[in-house]
Amino acid sequence: MVIKSVAIIGAGVSGLAAGKILLEEDGFDITIFGLQIGLETASGDHETFEFDLIVVATGLFSTPEKPNFCGQNNFAGSIQHITDIKSEDQLKNKRILVIGGAKSAVDMATLAALHANYGFSRIFTHIFDPFPNVPHSAAFYFFHRVFSFVFTKITDSIANFLISKYKSDLFADEKFIPKGSIRNAHNIMRVTKEFVTVIRENRIIRKLASIDEIIDKTTIRLDSGELLQADLIIYATGFIEAFPFLSKTLTKALVRNTTKSISDERIDLDLYRRIIPIGIPKIAFIGLPAPLHTWMFYDVQGHWMSDYFLGRIKLPNTEKEMLEEIETTRQFIYKMFKRKSYYFQYYWLEPMEIYLRDMGLSLYRTNHWISEYFGVYRPKRLSTLHDERKAKAEGKTTNFWYFSFQHTILLFLFLLFICFFF
Repeated sequence: MVIKSVAIIGAGVSGLAAGKILLEEDGFDITIFGLQIGLETASGDHETFEFDLIVVATGLFSTPEKPNFCGQNNFAGSIQHITDIKSEDQLKNKRILVIGGAKSAVDMATLAALHANYGFSRIFTHIFDPFPNVPHSAAFYFFHRVFSFVFTKITDSIANFLISKYKSDLFADEKFIPKGSIRNAHNIMRVTKEFVTVIRENRIIRKLASIDEIIDKTTIRLDSGELLQADLIIYATGFIEAFPFLSKTLTKALVRNTTKSISDERIDLDLYRRIIPIGIPKIAFIGLPAPLHTWMFYDVQGHWMSDYFLGRIKLPNTEKEMLEEIETTRQFIYKMFKRKSYYFQYYWLEPMEIYLRDMGLSLYRTNHWISEYFGVYRPKRLSTLHDERKAKAEGKTTNFWYFSFQHTILLFLFLLFICFFF
């Protein structure tokens, strides 16, 4: 096999995972670049490199989202993204306004409350509907369709429990009680002991509103008409999907969709399986989906990508089918979270199983159904992926024994038969 050269843009979690698989396991010649728009020598001269393949592994968390507000130039204090807060000294003796309502906002509001004069923030979240195109059994889909009310009841019960548990501290004003089901919220509910403590001490004042205008050096007016005083504004507003190193022509070829988004600045690339662009065979994107268990997820993505570069992945016959897969996932994620199609949130196992199925590998990663479904899903389950891929490529049969639930039923019936007739 001719060794192909691969440029990996991004040296974070997904970039390193991809590099390990391509270099150590599949023999590609790789070069990893940090997130830079250009390269130059010590003398300032620029260099151009050519590669057979390109992997974009810059992820979703490189470009902070910083909203602009009317009258922002009037503010005498500092306006920072949460990634700019490096020390508690930046928070001491300040009246702090934290903008956001997810995990980072809760953490920053808590930290600010411990070191500042005042703070503001908000919270909540959860999910459950089946991810599209997952290789679940017919029985799974049957039970989920017929007994969907059971799953709804379970998650709503969890929500009611959380609300009742924290109501006196977090939901006393009833403004922060979720208006819809937590199954459709777009972030993980996170309530730390420290957060509850500072709420009880009235060190965090929660406002369910948006900034309308910054009136003067310290005065901020909310869209509710209320006025707040602040010396420091902290954005806990997440990140923008940005790919500044892609040419406008290439970006245009990668974005054909018109799905609504939270911000016009966001880019939702048309990527089959969230990895490869249609009609551009020498580029792959790793690390764009943002689910739980990112290390395991990106590792499986890397194996899928490597198989794709090696010509082992069977793609749909037409571009239309690939676009349908892209749009189905996009609409599902938008319906669930009102976010771009990268934000998988709780959906990590189902997409991983889609990748495993595409590679022709077993979805069962332990030897029996009890550990498979009730055991902790640890990275060890995926430790043999390379050997399994190699064996499949060489036409070898992998000996894998799995004691399924059906086997248990058959064994039970067999023992029952013996007891009755012998």
